[in-house]
Parts: sequence; C-alpha cells; structure tokens
Amino acid sequence: MDRQALTVLVVGAAVVVALVAVFVTLALRARRRTAHELAAARADVSSLRDQVEALSRRVEEPAADVAAPSAAEFVITSLPGGEVAVPHKPAPPLTAGRFASVAVGESAVRLLSLGYGVRRALSAESRNRIRFEVRQEVKRARRQRRRDLKEARRQLRARTSGGDRADVRSDAA
Repeated sequence: MDRQALTVLVVGAAVVVALVAVFVTLALRARRRTAHELAAARADVSSLRDQVEALSRRVEEPAADVAAPSAAEFVITSLPGGEVAVPHKPAPPLTAGRFASVAVGESAVRLLSLGYGVRRALSAESRNRIRFEVRQEVKRARRQRRRDLKEARRQLRARTSGGDRADVRSDAA
C-alpha cells in the first residue's frame, strides 16, 4: 500500500471513531434526560397518590362540623289517609321597591328584545334575503298566471270547436 491510501484509511477510521463517540455521547445524554423525567413523573404520581388517599380518608370519616339534618328540612307531601299536607310558608311582603324592580326589569327585557329583533330585521343580510324571496314569489306567481291563461285558452278552444259560436259569445260576455 502506498502512503496516500494509508492516510485515507487512517483519516476514515478517525472520522468513524469520532462519529461513534458523538453518537455514544448523545445516547448517554438522552438516557440521563429520560431517567430524570422518569424520576420527576414518579414523584408527581407519588404526590397525587398521597392526595387521593387523604381525600378518600376525609370522605370515609364523618365530618364533625356537619350537623345532622333537622326535622324541619324534610317535607311530608302526603299522609297515610291520602290527604295531602302542604307546608304553608307566608310569602314575604312585596315592597314598592321590589315591585318597581320587577316591573322595570320585565319592561327593560321586552324593550331590549324588541330592539334586537328590529335591528336584526333591518340588517342588510335580512333585507337581501327578503328581497330575494319576494322576487322568487313574483316569478312564481307570473308563471302560474301564464299557466292559468293557457289552460283557459285551451278550454275556450275546446268549447268553440265542439259547440256553437253563440254559446262562446255568451260565455265570453
């Protein structure tokens, strides 16, 4: 072998060794990063498990601050004899301010909904749609009138060919 071929082989081998070293370094770095992420995920799972266990213990243990429901909370809707028992609660007195608030509130809602409807009806899109539908209806009515006129002419011709002209004149008048 000559010297030039040997140099090429040595340089090629050095490049291959360098590439292998780079790939090994990258693989080790990726492995370390993956191990670090796995450890963080395990720590998160462990803290979540602890939280779930704490919550399940709280649910299983009766709460000390929650009092037992009183008898006033239960409503009897019927009695054994078939009679209906309805608890009577007096309605709170209606003050002038409350009445005015309800009346003005309903009126305001109606006025706002009317304004919205008018604004929507007067929008360009709505006007264009209405204009299009009117044109379509006018065209349909014209076609129908033409059909009716043709049918009337056919019937008139049928009568004139089959009967007297005097009958036709009396029908036309």
